[in-house]
Amino acid sequence: MEDAFHLYTRTIKLSYQTIIERGMTMKHFRRLTFLLSFILILTAGGVVAMAANNGPCEDEEESYAYVQFYNSEKDDMIYVYSFRTPQEGIATSAKGAVYDKKTNTLTLTNCNMPDYMLSMNMMGDNFKIKLVGSSHIGMLCAWGYGYGGSVEIIGDGKLYVNEEQKKSDAIVLQPEGTKSYFRISGNAEVYVYAGKTDGSIVIADYTTVSDCFVVNGLTGLKKEQASEMRYDEIQAIIVDMENSHDCHVYTKGDNGKKYTVEDYVRTYYNDDGSIKAENVKGYTLYELMLMPGYTDKYYMREIDATDGVFDPEKYGYTDTEENVNGYSYRSTMPAKVYIDQNTGDRCVFMRDAVDDSYKEFENFKYDIKGELGDVTDKYGNVMSYCMVERSKDNVKFTDVEFYDPDYLLSQGYKISGELEYIKGLYKVYSNAKSAVLTSKTQTVCKHTSKVNKVTKKATMTTDGIITTTCKSCGKKLSTSKIAKVSTVKLSAVSCVYNGKVRTPAVQVKDSAGKALVKNTDYKVTYSAGRKSVGKYLVKVTFAGSKYSGSKRMAFEINPKGTTIVKKAAGKNSIAIRWSAQKVETSGYQIQCSTDSRFRKSNRTATLRNNATTYYKISKCNTGSVYYVRVRTYKNVKVSGKVVKIYSAWSKVVAIKAK
Repeated sequence: MEDAFHLYTRTIKLSYQTIIERGMTMKHFRRLTFLLSFILILTAGGVVAMAANNGPCEDEEESYAYVQFYNSEKDDMIYVYSFRTPQEGIATSAKGAVYDKKTNTLTLTNCNMPDYMLSMNMMGDNFKIKLVGSSHIGMLCAWGYGYGGSVEIIGDGKLYVNEEQKKSDAIVLQPEGTKSYFRISGNAEVYVYAGKTDGSIVIADYTTVSDCFVVNGLTGLKKEQASEMRYDEIQAIIVDMENSHDCHVYTKGDNGKKYTVEDYVRTYYNDDGSIKAENVKGYTLYELMLMPGYTDKYYMREIDATDGVFDPEKYGYTDTEENVNGYSYRSTMPAKVYIDQNTGDRCVFMRDAVDDSYKEFENFKYDIKGELGDVTDKYGNVMSYCMVERSKDNVKFTDVEFYDPDYLLSQGYKISGELEYIKGLYKVYSNAKSAVLTSKTQTVCKHTSKVNKVTKKATMTTDGIITTTCKSCGKKLSTSKIAKVSTVKLSAVSCVYNGKVRTPAVQVKDSAGKALVKNTDYKVTYSAGRKSVGKYLVKVTFAGSKYSGSKRMAFEINPKGTTIVKKAAGKNSIAIRWSAQKVETSGYQIQCSTDSRFRKSNRTATLRNNATTYYKISKCNTGSVYYVRVRTYKNVKVSGKVVKIYSAWSKVVAIKAK
């Protein structure tokens, strides 16, 4: 039963973080957290709070005490305290956050982490957060796991939670089988904000109002009866029908099942990367489950992988001397069953990539093709294994749509299962959009003094944000947009060598067409030199309080061109002579064609001597007119490689071969 307890607890934590990241509606979240939280209570046999849960819990095998900052978008994790040593590469300190184990207190001193969730697990009933100055976090979440899930705010500072309203909820208590409360003492102030469209400033599972919040400033407190949704669920399997395995069949006893074995050879490594053992032989045991619609094709359900040699007699298997076609899965996952109300058919939704880039995902509809059979796990739970395939009607939903049951219902899909209410268990939450939580009654602020602050700088890809807050109470009043930078270009990307330094002007505008101010909104840096023929870089760096980022551009100084001064025609040949151009050149390129626009049949010659002024072209057809042009070039180094930079072409001359 303890394994089940840990399993469901981890499910609650994972599900809640998933809800936050995917932006589910609060209506669906309340239903889901009721389910997860109360399944936990029932499964664990009604976890009883431990006595004197003071100080961090340091005697658990599977869960343990920690204080952590977490950013889901960056998948960045920072442990301020952890009973277990964090994995290599995980940060263990955050600026402005210090934990003292002796007093079980986390002190936040002007800690600026608005994009991070501050999460505590099993830190005991006497865990405190001391505020010094003004600190900012994206969310505050306290987990209990049967050992405390409480937070007391102390000190004289201020804490702003979810002020950018990116999360649905600001403060979340997940006691997980023990009492928990959120309390404020002394002069501390906590400014909390619910999500922009849905959510709560505070929320707590299976508790009562009096046990939960010991603060002033809360409005709109609600209490809902707990419910449990008993879903119909299957193990949905997409079979890889492109690759079959020749499976030798075994049976075991008289259970009517078929089995097969595949051998493998693997290498084991030590922690330092050195080889521990090579060419270790082993085998994988599969149950062969007949695929619906076939009499000779089987799904290979992996049972176990074991080092050694398979001995059927030793392990009680009988060789049938039969071979069948076996197939493994391409994708498999537990999936809730839905009913298509238009057809009455059962279906599931599985998350898959929208295209081959694997950058965007949606929830696609899969039809249940048929049952493979039932599988019983070690806890005695039975799961139906079913083959599924992508529905031909190509139904799909975004994450936000899929996690909103009202939306799915409006599209003709209802979940298969029954909702049951659990007597005596409740969830408490607040419908208020924002509040100032204190230990004393607050006067209503009229927001007469306002402060504008750039909370997000504009870049070339995203708009910036200016946030207006009340100077007196700190409440966010409004936001306005800083238009992103959309135009950054040079007045010229090429120019002709004249012996002088070339400095093309830079034009910078935002997406609204407004010109940015040089040396205020951006700075320009040019490559050194810029006299000789070559390629040069220009870097525009956005600066000031409103813009960030940079852009690099390049321009060329081209060599001077030349002019054809004489032409001649010989027998099956033509020739030209041009003016020498020796300054900042390496040579010449001559191009000849029977097409006056040089679109086809071009012949090109490159001369490496810039003193050469004559070139003869042979193998010309008698009576044919040839068009000839010439240009200069110079060899220069760009990023360590030699490249040619050309002048413009000369005027074209026409020559008729004799």
